[in-house]
Amino acid sequence: MKIPGILVIAGRRLLTFLKQSSTKKVLGLLFFFAVTILILFSKFSPKQVMLKPDEVAQQDIQSNITAVVIDQRQTMTLKQQAASRVQKVYQEDKYALTATQDEINNFFAAINEILASSSPDTKTRLKELLDSNKHNGQFKIRYSSSQLASYLTNARPQDLEQMRLTSLSIVAGVMEQPVTEEAIGGLEEQVNNSIGQLAFVPQAQDIMKLICINSLRPNLVFNEEATNQARKEAMDAVKPVQKTVKAGEIIVHRGERVTPEQISTLEQLGIQRSRSYPLTLVGSALFVLLTFWLSIDFLRRYYRKIYENDSLMLLIGLIFILVLSITRVLTIIRLGDQPEINALTGYLAPVAAGSMLVAILLENRLAYFLTMIMAVYVGLITEGNQLFYAITAFVGGTVGVFQVYRLSQTSDLAKSGVYIALVNIITIFTLTLIGGNVNLHLLLVAGIIGAVNGILSAVLMIGALPYLETSFSITSMIKLLELANPTHPLLKQLLLEAPGTYHHSLMVANLAEAAAEPIGANPLLVRVGSYYHDIGKIKRTDYFVENQRGYENPHEKIAPALSALIITSHVREGVELAREARLPQIIIDFIEQHHGTSLAKFFYSRALEEDREGTISEENFRYEGPKPQSREVALVMLADSVEAAVKSLQDPNPERIRNMVRRIIKDKLNDGQLETSDLTFKDLDTVAGSFCQMLEGIYHKRIEYPEIIVREFEKRREKHGGHDHKSAE
Repeated sequence: MKIPGILVIAGRRLLTFLKQSSTKKVLGLLFFFAVTILILFSKFSPKQVMLKPDEVAQQDIQSNITAVVIDQRQTMTLKQQAASRVQKVYQEDKYALTATQDEINNFFAAINEILASSSPDTKTRLKELLDSNKHNGQFKIRYSSSQLASYLTNARPQDLEQMRLTSLSIVAGVMEQPVTEEAIGGLEEQVNNSIGQLAFVPQAQDIMKLICINSLRPNLVFNEEATNQARKEAMDAVKPVQKTVKAGEIIVHRGERVTPEQISTLEQLGIQRSRSYPLTLVGSALFVLLTFWLSIDFLRRYYRKIYENDSLMLLIGLIFILVLSITRVLTIIRLGDQPEINALTGYLAPVAAGSMLVAILLENRLAYFLTMIMAVYVGLITEGNQLFYAITAFVGGTVGVFQVYRLSQTSDLAKSGVYIALVNIITIFTLTLIGGNVNLHLLLVAGIIGAVNGILSAVLMIGALPYLETSFSITSMIKLLELANPTHPLLKQLLLEAPGTYHHSLMVANLAEAAAEPIGANPLLVRVGSYYHDIGKIKRTDYFVENQRGYENPHEKIAPALSALIITSHVREGVELAREARLPQIIIDFIEQHHGTSLAKFFYSRALEEDREGTISEENFRYEGPKPQSREVALVMLADSVEAAVKSLQDPNPERIRNMVRRIIKDKLNDGQLETSDLTFKDLDTVAGSFCQMLEGIYHKRIEYPEIIVREFEKRREKHGGHDHKSAE
């Protein structure tokens, strides 16, 4: 008996634990974390085999898809051929001839210096000088260094000078042409032949050959860096050799030695397993963890209400996963046999659809942040120019948020797709120019894909919106536009049964909507809330002054307490009607809170006049509340009171209107009705100014026509026998 009891208690505790909000958040995060890693890692997922070059295949390996792959071996052969055809790049050495001439001059200057010294070792020093300039090329001199040194010892100065000048002339002649390192050998032969034809003694010719050939140098220097760059450009210009692999085609036969080319084909087909598989998995998990932490902390800091709402957190996760899943599926699509075009599917990522859904269902500023996060994931999931795909996704999503920020009609949803398409085309064109590789064919295809992305994003958003609205009980701007339609059953009933209240609601809507935008409230929500705030008056239309068409006032026949009960009950009855009509809670809040806990002053004053025993309680004459919980409801409360009060003025001139508006706002503030509405004093001042401007325009003073026009009008009336009843207004 004890074990079942323990199991029951444990089961109850487990259910209690699972129902806790923190537990739901953790479980939800773990689920979305796992799904996101699965989507992201699917691009890097391990494949079927892991082969090495020269390994013997244990089975036939065939392709499961038809795809175009690159023949790496043939492509590399063509690249090498292109590189070999590139000529070496040389750089001109403008000082080569000068250096050669300086070397010749220095040689003969050294000879003259040794001869002029008249030292005993003159011959020895000359021999050392000649040995230091000894040429190791193919042209041999006829005399030894000692013989040449003996000749120089007895040579006349004018002979040496003639030898120097002749040497300079010869090297200047041969070095007028471009000289490379490879061409030096030919120049040596040319110098040797030129000197051999001169009328110099053989010893002088050998000395001249020795210095001239030894001093030759290239005037064109090999530029290795420029040559390598030219070869690289030539190799890059070679287009990859492609081949089509059919589905079912065997890539590697059983028992065959695997070649590097076959491994390359297997990698391109996604059959060869990546060696970095474990590291890729860890990296993917860390990246997802980082983005989740940033998103959750952002929500916790700036959108606390959304963060604490498990349903809305689930909605954000579903939209995020939906966008990533569709993007991943689209990257698998093949648009043709050209890899460049297939890579452009990255431009189809429907980030804009997710951005617009978040903006419509939750909050537009939150949509910007999530757009950035989704765009980053697009860059990781896609292949090709990932940065360009991420930028395009971010720009398109941002424009989508712009377009649905303030909807005025449902057709704006369809228009958003057109705007996204246009901005996608512009972004793709701009990024292509930045990339510098402009291919008109690819640019046209990319532009078409960008346009398709905009239209499909709008279609996806419009299709998913009603289901998400219903599933998560969210009142979006689309739902508000539907409720604002005058053909709604409740509004039609209000118009037919309580036309005065209907007109009053329209006036309140105009006043409140005009004041909403300047203080950062939602104008559309304010308008729709104004339309429905008094629908409870349908139950007893004759008890409300705006619907009393000249008949007796029924309140004159009943006690003030009963009158107050009837008047205040229109709130409760309105809530009942709204729930029967399945109006969203956000609209029911307007019905329930638009009077707050205000006092029905007129009937309370009457009751005080009739109360002789002092038993009247003020609480019996107050509305049940609650007080307005948002600035939108507070605006409707103020507009409702102001419209009714100004309409009761005998002479509603601008000064009286301003005094009345500010008095009513001050009364509501002093009564504590605005303490939970988040309205500031600055907001109230802005609201008062907006109300006054609107009301002064409605109750403007009529033009007083000059007396001469009045007399002319009277004459015309008399002329027509007093039958002209046209107004002079």
